[in-house]
Amino acid sequence: SCTGSETDIYTEKNYGNFILQLEFLLSEDGNSGVFIRRDPTKPDTGFEVQLLAPWTPHRDNLHCTGSLYGHVAVTNRPDETSGKWYKMEIKCDRNKVSVSINGQITAIADIDTVKTLTGKPMVGYIGFQGNHAEKPDQYARFRNIRIRDLDAEPDYVIEGFSNPNWEIRHVSSRAAVRIGAVMIQPMAAMMSGNDPMLRSEAKQVLFDIAAKISNPARSEREKRIIRRKIDKSLKACSSEITSDYLRWLTGML
Repeated sequence: SCTGSETDIYTEKNYGNFILQLEFLLSEDGNSGVFIRRDPTKPDTGFEVQLLAPWTPHRDNLHCTGSLYGHVAVTNRPDETSGKWYKMEIKCDRNKVSVSINGQITAIADIDTVKTLTGKPMVGYIGFQGNHAEKPDQYARFRNIRIRDLDAEPDYVIEGFSNPNWEIRHVSSRAAVRIGAVMIQPMAAMMSGNDPMLRSEAKQVLFDIAAKISNPARSEREKRIIRRKIDKSLKACSSEITSDYLRWLTGML
């Protein structure tokens, strides 16, 4: 489900890394887009994948359908015939973004190398822009919208901890806390490793998971699940420092 204001609609939760699949159709003068990693209250955040019918003479490759509007031009311009349904896929994989239409890639971006995208948030809401063509009774339609949240997948999240970009590691840390119990064992193993940065970040994630579940509003069943995961991690742990920390966390529960 989505929430929004005026004619734009946004997802209820925010997303950092994901694969978005949808179908879109534009009227003869359709002009719309898909907002990525955006704060609805701050229009300058995030970026837009453009959707534009062939009604305007200003459809250069930097502002046409399939482009990252104003940031990255298309390298493979798609069919832009209005009144037809098209399949689109947008993949945000940390600092890599790709857009494809009907299975053909239209734009690829490495955020670290695109000056105008530098500093953009790594997490935000996905939005669908209401049609804003100049003529009345024009529209943009969307259907079959599917989002695969990569930050809900433990293996993907674990990979992010090794990234040299601190923002990416931060997104991974927050995702690990949201996932919860399943992340305790891999975080305990990471804390027992040799990398000081990984040890520190894993320790913080373990604390945040335990602190979150220690809230009096959380059920006893949820706490038991966390305790069992900690006990299992203790049995497999070879680090005395990590073992002592896990025992201390158990006391929080």
